[in-house]
Amino acid sequence: MLASLKQIGFNLKYWTLLTLVVGAFIFGQPAPASAHCDSVNGPVVMAAQQALEQGDVKLVLPYIQAEAEAELTAAFQHTLEVRRLGAEAQELADHYFFETAVRLHRQGEGAAYTGLKTETDHGPALAAAEEALEADALETVYLVLDQAMQQGVAEKYEAVQMARAIAAEENTVEAQRERVEAELIFEKYVYELYTAALGQTLHAEGGESHSHGTAE
Repeated sequence: MLASLKQIGFNLKYWTLLTLVVGAFIFGQPAPASAHCDSVNGPVVMAAQQALEQGDVKLVLPYIQAEAEAELTAAFQHTLEVRRLGAEAQELADHYFFETAVRLHRQGEGAAYTGLKTETDHGPALAAAEEALEADALETVYLVLDQAMQQGVAEKYEAVQMARAIAAEENTVEAQRERVEAELIFEKYVYELYTAALGQTLHAEGGESHSHGTAE
């Protein structure tokens, strides 16, 4: 497939355009995982809450890097002390600890901390992933991913068919250009899905790209 892209003359303009289009579709809907970890109903805050309820800081330590353990442990002990002062003090102390945990988590990922986000529905993908972790079953994950991929592929393939029909009818350079662009978007979209399925992660938690597999 890549050979065919080179034959078509896949220049920098199209690479930039298609990367933005595919990236927005795959990784922009719904909110990214970084926002998930920043939210009050995200895994970091949930772990921090469990740590306070059970009096065990070890429940939240896995979400931060080893070098930040001392800071989070100190914040944990301070929070436990302030919680004894009453309900209002407990609420403030808990919020302080949640913010500290999320800040240190983001710091470990090399990303900026911009405050806790309100509780948000992040869409079916994260919900399915969380369900799989709790139920030790992947059926819902497979279903959500399969539906999303089929919809995306079908929409872009339909755009190709429409562009080809218009190009055949009008037979102008502009119409042919639109056809080529639609074809390239379709090819690049399928290629990005394939490389992602092989284990390539893009900008996880605000960090750099990582690849756990190769694709030619």
